Amino acid sequence: MSVAAGATTVAEALWQGALLGIQYNPVFGIIGAVIAAALLGYPRSPRERRFWAGAVIAVAWLVGDGLMILGRTREVFDGVSAFSQVTPAWVAYMLVAAWALVSLAVGYILPAWAGIVVGRRVTHGTGWLAAMAIAVAASLGISTLVAAIGGLG
Repeated sequence: MSVAAGATTVAEALWQGALLGIQYNPVFGIIGAVIAAALLGYPRSPRERRFWAGAVIAVAWLVGDGLMILGRTREVFDGVSAFSQVTPAWVAYMLVAAWALVSLAVGYILPAWAGIVVGRRVTHGTGWLAAMAIAVAASLGISTLVAAIGGLG
């Protein structure tokens, strides 16, 4: 395979992985983002809560999208997935990795981060509530945008 053909194959795999990634599970995305934003979304939140917020997002992603992505990864490893027909085989792993990273970032971390940033700016005691509201709004906004444009596919 030439370098140009290899680069095209890699770019196509990353694009397909990103397209799959933006079609995350919005229910678990909202749940994880709201809880994480509530934990860290006020100006005086303790640093110890960062671990718990990260754990909440990780568990929400794992239940919402992660287990399915891990299952597809196992299918690629076994050679029975549609992704495993891509040659060379490492390109299929790049597709699955892009899928996982984009779904985690767009569906779970981005809404939680938006809520946390807004909640920390509130100065009169309801930062955690504002953080939760913004996390829900951001998650619903991203989901609606993706659905409206048809998943870019």
